[in-house]
Amino acid sequence: MYENIENVSLEDAFQILIQQTKPLDSELISPLQAAGRILAEDIIAPHNLPSYRQAAMDGFALAETTSDRFLIKKHLEAGEVPSFTLKEGEAAGVVTGGHIPQGTAVVVRDEDVCVEGSYISIKSSNPQVNNIREQGEDFLAGTVIAKRGTKISPGLISILTAYGFRKISAVRLPRVAVLSLGKEIIPFDQGIKPGQVRDSNGPLLASLVSTHGGSPIAVAVPASSAKKELDALLQKADLVLTIGGTAAGSNDQAKNILEEIGAQPLFLGYQVKPGSHSCAGIRDGKLVIMLSGNPVACFVGYHLLVYPVLRALQGLTAELLHIPAVATSGFPKKGGPRRFLLGYTIYSPEGWRVAVLPGQKSSMRRSLADCNCLIDLAAGHPPVKPGEQVVIIPIQNLI
Repeated sequence: MYENIENVSLEDAFQILIQQTKPLDSELISPLQAAGRILAEDIIAPHNLPSYRQAAMDGFALAETTSDRFLIKKHLEAGEVPSFTLKEGEAAGVVTGGHIPQGTAVVVRDEDVCVEGSYISIKSSNPQVNNIREQGEDFLAGTVIAKRGTKISPGLISILTAYGFRKISAVRLPRVAVLSLGKEIIPFDQGIKPGQVRDSNGPLLASLVSTHGGSPIAVAVPASSAKKELDALLQKADLVLTIGGTAAGSNDQAKNILEEIGAQPLFLGYQVKPGSHSCAGIRDGKLVIMLSGNPVACFVGYHLLVYPVLRALQGLTAELLHIPAVATSGFPKKGGPRRFLLGYTIYSPEGWRVAVLPGQKSSMRRSLADCNCLIDLAAGHPPVKPGEQVVIIPIQNLI
């Protein structure tokens, strides 16, 4: 399929994965389940909103404001539709959001009128404000409310439910399975014995998948055969992530498993540190992305390789945003392959500033909780010094 799949660049790995990713189908969901989901089709306004002229506040509807006194024809209640037309010298009591009679030119606030029996007179009014919500002033019939690919926000849900949409067409949640390949790995909630390691990478990846619009359907540790477990997960998932076993040691099995399950290798290693042994394959149109078992390498590999695929599965643009920032702390190492550091960035009056977090060894977890960006250092980079400009990739909503 690809001529050179050994030790590819990050950009090549990215393109290979995206070329093999097709958006998922859609499903109809309730607006109450829609927050954070991705629209699968344009939403068109079926009618004007508001669909009728409304009072913007409690007060009195008038046909004009030149008369000295106005006869109160009726006090309209909430939800009542008036059956009369206002004429000169007449008024109708109205409520916020309620219908106003035909012929209404202005609504005067309760506070700005004087009520005398069946009549009112105007104490003060602002000729620049009519206090009327016009028909269609929010949306006109046929207007595109939101386009396909839009992330559904609570505000959009408010609009759709105001129209009475009972179902919304959304991209189906990507089903993602996570499988740890290390023989020493046990589920995190089990008692531990000498030589065993609790699975923390599986829960890490599952939580990241949830954050980015996916549905983690399994966080598994093989009870016997990793091949059988991976084969079973591919039957149920849209994407499978494996952890560990990607290096070339005697205990590593990831690349062999790809062959055993009949998957086509896409790339075997990429020129990135940490996690250079990460690889990927495809079977029956479903990707298997194999990440390093070291926590930081697993975390970095997820954001560089898996996150873009999750976006593409949801029909979104697959991209990694790069922005310049000034380093507020240093990193002493130099040279080697392209390196990604864990960073914490904030926006200041001088622009983006980023701190290199402590504990950059791929086996250390201490900075994962605070990390909100990756610092992208080119191959052969010099040491990072405070005050220097670097390039960062945001991995959280920063503002």
